[in-house]
Amino acid sequence: MTTLTQIIFVVLAIFLGWQLYRYIHVNPQMFSKENIGRSIFTLGILALLLIGFLTICVLLIKHY
Repeated sequence: MTTLTQIIFVVLAIFLGWQLYRYIHVNPQMFSKENIGRSIFTLGILALLLIGFLTICVLLIKHY
């Protein structure tokens, strides 16, 4: 990587970090117990669906 590319990446990382800080500062309720619990439940359901989908894919590949 050239020096210019590295500088661009560093500036982009600082900008994205600042945007994330601002977003969290404006919306502190997104880390409430209810929202975290709902998010974990949703991620669990999605993980189970993904496991099921991959199982079906593997079984189809083995069948043919």
